[in-house]
Amino acid sequence: MVPMNILTADDKRHMRRVLRSLIEGHEGWEVCAEAADGVQAVNRAKQFQPDLIILDLAMPELNGIEAAGQISPALPGVPILIFTLYASPQIEKEAEKVGVQRVISKSTGYMLVPAIEEAWAQSHHQKAV
Repeated sequence: MVPMNILTADDKRHMRRVLRSLIEGHEGWEVCAEAADGVQAVNRAKQFQPDLIILDLAMPELNGIEAAGQISPALPGVPILIFTLYASPQIEKEAEKVGVQRVISKSTGYMLVPAIEEAWAQSHHQKAV
């Protein structure tokens, strides 16, 4: 089985560690790179070409939506999820406009693994069609 390489971006080191633990605890998933701000997220996405990207919304330099807006055209078809404390219908609308598949609230963090699985399955289904 080919591993799924995931880029995580969050300005909080603790949250990056939590995400790494969650991701690497799942068989076949690996964190290929981490970023502490939006500019790093864009640069590392282009450099590492991950299979899936998880962005925090509130990051320095570029927020998650701004970063997604730059990553999406550079890596078409790569699912982008926003994992944030600030989930709202307005944020979801803005995120959707720049190619984000889903916004998940950190308060419902248990939804992250199913969201990753769903985004991964959808991206592979689209490639097969």
